Amino acid sequence: MMTISQQKALVSLLQDGDADTVGMVKGKLIEGGYTHLPEYHQLLRLATGPARENLREVIHHIEEAKTLGDVSRGLAKLRTLSQLEEVCWNLARADQPGFDGGPYSRRLDQWASEVGRLISPHATAREKVACLSRYLGHEQHIGGNREDYYHPRNCYLPWVMEFRSGLPITVTLIYILVGARLGIPVEGIGAPGHFLARLDGIIFDPYYGGRSLSDGEWELMASEIPEKQRALLSKGCTPLQTMHRLLINMRNCYVKRSDGERCRRLDQYLAVLQR
Repeated sequence: MMTISQQKALVSLLQDGDADTVGMVKGKLIEGGYTHLPEYHQLLRLATGPARENLREVIHHIEEAKTLGDVSRGLAKLRTLSQLEEVCWNLARADQPGFDGGPYSRRLDQWASEVGRLISPHATAREKVACLSRYLGHEQHIGGNREDYYHPRNCYLPWVMEFRSGLPITVTLIYILVGARLGIPVEGIGAPGHFLARLDGIIFDPYYGGRSLSDGEWELMASEIPEKQRALLSKGCTPLQTMHRLLINMRNCYVKRSDGERCRRLDQYLAVLQR
């Protein structure tokens, strides 16, 4: 822990030092890492002008590095739905430093509680799908963003929850996570050019308000992909497969915006999944 005199001397260097000195001090502070952030925040209260901006850069760099590390570590061990959910919150934190996923996790808890009140103890799978769709798709108005499909916020679970619209995979993920809280095993299906949900053989489309597909619609969709790949549609996506597809969608959104920095970050995430 730095003394008051050491804190003042450090702030003075960040305030009035030449560019080389400021760069060296910032580098040393960054090396200090996440455990020293409380001290850096104390320094921030003492600083003004250039010193304050330099300290903000240091803090941002450290927080961003930790968040990116959290995402990568989460991806490396991703096996369960709860881990998938945690990675979604960390992805949002990487995009918006300081983000807290707690309120959104509790909102999913609340939605699950509300859906649970609609489902009778002996409900069939079709009735469960109807309850999920009625509450999430119609009461909460969660569905697909067909007006601005490639907006990056459609890929981030909390923003999809906030704006009530997203991509097929992120909207379906809400149904999956709400269902999991109720012991209802909703599966994600990586259909060609789309992402659907399935419960006990009933295929439905959260992107369009949870509408159930007829056998004919499903057969037509399946016929559009090579026969060798059709067997994949009979299996639900694992959390790992779901996240892989979500990251690909996210990268495509940033490619369309020519955001090279975020594309490189997503390439790093995808590399972790492919190890």
